[in-house]
Amino acid sequence: MPSYTMKDPDGIEHDIMCSISEMEKKKEEGWTNVFKPPKNNLIGHTGDILSHTGSGWNDVLGKIRDAHPGSTIQTKYQN
Repeated sequence: MPSYTMKDPDGIEHDIMCSISEMEKKKEEGWTNVFKPPKNNLIGHTGDILSHTGSGWNDVLGKIRDAHPGSTIQTKYQN
């Protein structure tokens, strides 16, 4: 069964394990979903590459950027 982090109508966060239909019913009652990205996510909430990615990953991104002239990919260490 999926788990959700939701805020009740008073704004208090709860971790809830329920079916999708039960979650939808809570939303009808005024609850809202809270999005929390995974802890080991490579992409930050602003779209920036987080500092824990290695230089090899930046090299790959640089090669992709160089192969596509209109690309807006930015690497931590611009080639």
